[in-house]
Amino acid sequence: MKHFDIAKWTEFVRDSVGEAERAAMQAHLASGCRRCRQTAELLSKVAGAARRLSQVQVPDYALRCARAIFFLQQPEKVQILPRIPARLLYDSFREPLPAGVRTQQRLSRQALYQAGDYSLDLRLENETGTCRVTLVGQIQNRKRPSNWLGGVPILLVSGKQILAQAVSNSLGEFQMEYKPSKHLRLYVPVRRPANALTCRPASP
Repeated sequence: MKHFDIAKWTEFVRDSVGEAERAAMQAHLASGCRRCRQTAELLSKVAGAARRLSQVQVPDYALRCARAIFFLQQPEKVQILPRIPARLLYDSFREPLPAGVRTQQRLSRQALYQAGDYSLDLRLENETGTCRVTLVGQIQNRKRPSNWLGGVPILLVSGKQILAQAVSNSLGEFQMEYKPSKHLRLYVPVRRPANALTCRPASP
C-alpha cells in the first residue's frame, strides 16, 4: 500500500492539491489506512485552529507590550573586569503592569545591577512608532556613594563596531540612543580602581 507523506496531507487539508491527486488520496483514506487517516485528521485540526486564531484581534496594549519586550531587552551579562560577577537586583518587566500602561506612548524598562562595589542603574525607553532605544544609566560606588563617577567614557558596541558613546556627568549619569542589534555590549571603564564595568544588552 502506497502511503502519502505529511507534506502531501498538509496540501490536502489546505485544498491545494489537484483533483486527480485529491481523488487518489481520498481513495487511500477510504481503503482503511489508519496511519494516514490519523495524520490527515490531526492536520485538519491544526488548520482549523490556525484559521480561528487568524480572526482574533490582538489588543493594542498587547502589541505595545510585545514591542517593548522586543526592543527593551535587559542586559544578558554584567561584570566588572577582571571577572567579578554581577547579579540582577531589579527588573521592571518582572512586575505587574502598572495602571494606565495600556495608553502610554513611551515604553520603558528599568534594571538595576550590582557588581562588587559598583551598581549600574539602566533605563531603556522606546517611543511608539520608532525603532530606536534611548538608554539612560547611572554608575555608583555602593560603599562610597558620595564619590560620583564623572567623566567615565561609555561605549555601546556590537562585535567590533561602536554603535553609540557617551561620557558620564558629575553624578555618574549618561544617556545614548541606539538601534537594537544582536550581541550588544555596554562598556563602562571605571578608572579608579582600574576596572571596567561591562554590560551586555541583548537584542532580538
